[in-house]
Parts: sequence; structure tokens; C-alpha cells
Amino acid sequence: MTNNKIAVSLEKIEKPLHSSFHTGVYRQRYFSGAWHYHPEFELLLITNGNGKRLVGDHGENFNTGDLVLLGGFLPHAWIPDDHYLQQDSTDHCESIYVQFKKDIFGSQFVDIPELKGVRRVLLASERGLKIVGKHKETIILLLKEIPRLGPLDQLLKLLKILDLINLSGYETLASEGYLKESFFFKSNRILKVHEYIMENYKKEISVDLCAEMINMTISSFCRYFKKETGYTFTNYLNKIRIDFSKKLLTNTDLPIKEIGFECGYNSVPYFNKQFKKVVGVPPFSYRKSIHKNG
Repeated sequence: MTNNKIAVSLEKIEKPLHSSFHTGVYRQRYFSGAWHYHPEFELLLITNGNGKRLVGDHGENFNTGDLVLLGGFLPHAWIPDDHYLQQDSTDHCESIYVQFKKDIFGSQFVDIPELKGVRRVLLASERGLKIVGKHKETIILLLKEIPRLGPLDQLLKLLKILDLINLSGYETLASEGYLKESFFFKSNRILKVHEYIMENYKKEISVDLCAEMINMTISSFCRYFKKETGYTFTNYLNKIRIDFSKKLLTNTDLPIKEIGFECGYNSVPYFNKQFKKVVGVPPFSYRKSIHKNG
């Protein structure tokens, strides 16, 4: 895994002209492994490939046939198995996806009684859903049709799929605690800073730049940030970095030095110090305890 650099970013979905959602087939030698999130819901089927799937604080292996529905702003990544990264590999990874916002159904449409099941599924997907059960194969067949259809038929198929997910059953991925700890901001200014941090946390991030970004003095920004998030700016940035390092320690075999670098720490001793400050134990001990208990 050491050659597969992992990055966290806000993914901006470019929808086709005259369409309210995005669908298609992704085919590459391997999935990028990027840790990212986006405002859109995402329905995704792995049609070829295997590796490790990360959704929020949940990690498990994925294989061909893996079918998930992820809520908006839920961080996730598909980290390919090592053999896809080899230069002489002839294998490839492929997925079919639909990315959409709840408002594609209209502000009131999804709340009508007939769509009670759809509403339930969309709410549950905030933690990520792995679709299982008796209707999974039917859902897969419908999803494979979507990229080839016209816009109206795509929308009708998507509604049918969401209803079938409710009838079929699903496993919830991210923990309830993770959802409660996620950051939902009333302030668009703080959301703007949060998105900047998520895109650039591997780099040096100054409080001066973030304050300037939302037209505030540094002292006013620090007070405002603490009021809105409950964290000082420095502690908030550190929390994002350490949270992701915990996921990499748990779900990959990356060396600790490289994990520190991937999470924005250029010094291993400083990474160890900050990790222990937040988690209570150094990275090596954390990984050892996770593997022991797992």
C-alpha cells in the first residue's frame, strides 16, 4: 500500500447539462483510494474489484457485488487491494454510480405517504448502508440499466431502487456515535472553513488565512469558531487529522511514518505526541490494540 497516496477532499460533482443528478460507469486500473465526501447521496455498485471500504468510522473488505448507499457529507473511500497497484497488473476496477441530492424529488414530494420507505432509506443513509436481502439482485439489475436511460426514466428507476432498498433490507455502516460527532454547521462561513480544511489538511493551514477567507479579524475568528464548533481552531484541525490517522491505522498496513505524513504531520515525533494527546496512547499502541481486539 505504500505507493498508494491517500488524500482527503471535498469532491465537487459536475452534473450533466439539463440533469439534476449524475450517473455513469467508473473504470480504472484501480480505485484512487481518496478519502473524500460530497453533499450528494451516492448509490454505488462494485462491478469489478476488491479491497477495503471505509465509510465514516467503519471499515471492512469489499468485493465485486458490493452495493452501498451513502448519505451526503459522509466521508468514504475505496482502497484497492495491493495487487491492483502493481505495475504489471492486468486487472481493473469498475463501479456503477448514481449521485443525487434529496431535492431532485422536489421539496415536498419525498414526504408524501407513498414514499415513506424512500424517506426512511434516505434518513438511514446518513450513516451509510450496505444493501443486502432478497431484492439485492433486482436492485443491481435496475442500477445497471440507469446509465443507458433518458433523464425521466433514470429518475423513475432511482425511486424504484430506493423503495426496494427499504423492502430488501440493509446493514448500517458508520456508528451512531460517529454521526453524532459529525459536524453540521448552521453557519455557512464555518462550513467554508471546514471544507477548506478537508481539502488542504495535509498542508500547513494558518488561522490567519482562514480568518481572511471569511473576512474576520484573527481574534474575532477564533472566538466565533470556538462558539460555533466547540473547539479551538488548532484543536479542530488536529482532531480532523487524528481521526483520519486512526482510520488508516485500523484499516491499512501503511507504516506509521507514512500515515503521519498523509495526515499532515511532517515530523514523526510530533505526530506521535499529538496522537497520544488526543487518543491517550501512541499510534503503535493504538494499532496493536485494534489488531489484538479485532
